[in-house]
Amino acid sequence: MFQIEIATTIRKSRRDIARVIFDPLCDTAWAHQVLDVRPLAHGPLRAGTSIARVIRFLGRRYHDVMEVVHFVPGQYIEIVTQRPVAMRVRYSLEGIPEGAIVRVHATGSSTGLLRLISPVVRGLMRRRYRRSLRDLKVLMESNQFRSLPVTLASQLHG
Repeated sequence: MFQIEIATTIRKSRRDIARVIFDPLCDTAWAHQVLDVRPLAHGPLRAGTSIARVIRFLGRRYHDVMEVVHFVPGQYIEIVTQRPVAMRVRYSLEGIPEGAIVRVHATGSSTGLLRLISPVVRGLMRRRYRRSLRDLKVLMESNQFRSLPVTLASQLHG
């Protein structure tokens, strides 16, 4: 079992960041190694929502179903995934005068052959989340997020 905690400050409003970070359909624009995302049901994002994803990890493609465990619009989302590594991840936003602090807290456990290289997997996952936050920061601060489609979360956040 391992834990990862990272954070970054983004100079955009919490509302604008929430429009992207809490919308799984925007994941391919900023979440490192997420190749495809498809909701498995219609309707607003909420606890219990399942989203099929394709992820690249260690040079392989993995198909997984991400489940939303907790969701408070504009504040945080907590998800669980099983592949390629079993993870519980919480993305949270804290508004500050110059924008917002985006935090990622992840706990995970390697299974199967990946268990043999668990410290390496932890390092790879830490790098993945660090790159994702870097890409999110660039996306938001360069205003590229405005070109993303109106999707689940943006409907919720207006």
